[in-house]
Amino acid sequence: MEELRIPTTMMTQHPDAASKYISVQEEPEEAIFSLTPLPEGLGLEEAMVDFEGKLTPYMQTSQVVLGLLGKGIVPGRDVFITPRIPSGIEESVFRQLMALMSIVEANYHAWKRSRVYAVREVISPMCTGVQELLSVRERIIDVIELAHKEFGLSRDPNLVQLIPLVETVPQILDIYSMLKGYIEGCQKMGLTASRLRFMLGRSDLALSYGMVPAILSNKIAIAEGYRLARETGINICPILGGGTLPFRGHFTLENVNSTLKEYGGIRTLTVQSGMRYDHGYEKTRKLVKILQRKLPFLPPLVFDESFKAKLMNIMGIFTKHYLHSFYEMAEPACCISDYIPQHRDRLTRKGEVGYARDLPRPRELARFVSDKELVSELESLELTREIELPRVISYTAALYSIGLPPEIIGTGRGLHEVLTRYGENALKALLKTCIGLKKDLSFACRFVHLKNAGEFLPPAVISQVGEDLKFIEDHLGIKVGTRSKEDRFYATILETMKPMLKQVIGVDGEHLVSDEGLEYNLVREWVIKLGTIRKSLG
Repeated sequence: MEELRIPTTMMTQHPDAASKYISVQEEPEEAIFSLTPLPEGLGLEEAMVDFEGKLTPYMQTSQVVLGLLGKGIVPGRDVFITPRIPSGIEESVFRQLMALMSIVEANYHAWKRSRVYAVREVISPMCTGVQELLSVRERIIDVIELAHKEFGLSRDPNLVQLIPLVETVPQILDIYSMLKGYIEGCQKMGLTASRLRFMLGRSDLALSYGMVPAILSNKIAIAEGYRLARETGINICPILGGGTLPFRGHFTLENVNSTLKEYGGIRTLTVQSGMRYDHGYEKTRKLVKILQRKLPFLPPLVFDESFKAKLMNIMGIFTKHYLHSFYEMAEPACCISDYIPQHRDRLTRKGEVGYARDLPRPRELARFVSDKELVSELESLELTREIELPRVISYTAALYSIGLPPEIIGTGRGLHEVLTRYGENALKALLKTCIGLKKDLSFACRFVHLKNAGEFLPPAVISQVGEDLKFIEDHLGIKVGTRSKEDRFYATILETMKPMLKQVIGVDGEHLVSDEGLEYNLVREWVIKLGTIRKSLG
């Protein structure tokens, strides 16, 4: 099989757009438009057909493939279709196999029409270890063999490659071992590959550990991937997944230069719904052009062992402060999150076929921390009760909708403790490493309304975030406050919505308002309006 080119941009089906609800029936045409070359389409090079936690029909992969072929665009050659299959652990092996079978149908149609296999890679989410990856790869081989037997397609076991998606902090920090073990396991199975794409989640890391640990762990994982590339000679090609708000990545046209500097070595970047619909098609087209021109040539990040160890200690500090607040506010944040509009047809976080996100595991993070005192502090933060975490888009939207952008939580206290614990040089090194941090916090501070947030969250959290804001101003010179007429309108909506939101979620001890009620519908409309002002739901 020929070596495929590396796409620079990946369209995804994340429900982070405030201005548009997209049904599963609309998604095939959405993908086709996104992959259509400029100027008619958006000019993206890859589309993720997403089966993870979504009600995606299995035939959607074929619908996209056939639609592209009808326009004279050959998937697998001109553009790429890359399904994200469900996790066999978090959802079920049955759902995973159904998604894999959708690839057979798509490849059958594509081969008949173009003599090119349309789907050559699949993304396996929430990866936890080598054996899980090898088990998924074995299922892929079984499906390839079945497609050969039933439809005469190629039986080459290397036809469809696996892209591991790693989105929890302990696994990301140990990604070198995971990928090396996977490569060695594949070799023992007689499989060959000259390249390996792996994907890093940005959002779930921030949900469970805070924004700065998410940034640092992604950067460490990129550097570790390239260390493996140097040792094995395999072309390692990282994909970074994230959204437009700083908590989820800050991947926007306005911030593209910071992103390129921040994540050197990334070969593919996601362009999610918030970018395409809330920022708009023209900005998306400009972003796509810049990424196509610059992304393939970024020199990769390189961290030596000593510096990596320092970064892991710093991650521990920020995680500690984030979790101190997060544990206190998790319950009300989850409650508000359940009222955030769902702009894709996703599975609920509760129920037999739904699942919540991965819980914070500070004890596992502590394994990578060398500061013994900090290790003890992190281990003391291990959860003793179960919390069903919301999806990160809903969580981010919920906190923005009460006046507490999650980017702030733990960040100011973390900056201050790095200075007092490790000295001025350590703080300077951190700020030099987190190139975009000041821009991230400058954006978030426009939407801070702590008095409003205090109506929904415990006083201890408000006090802690007040410290965060003081230290952010002290160390970065960023002040809280509105900066435009639109920002002031945002503040007016928060104040207007406050009493009704309290009534809807039951903060005052009243019964929850029916989701058919006027109050509920008004709250949803205001939440959406707030999202359109900041140009992303969550």
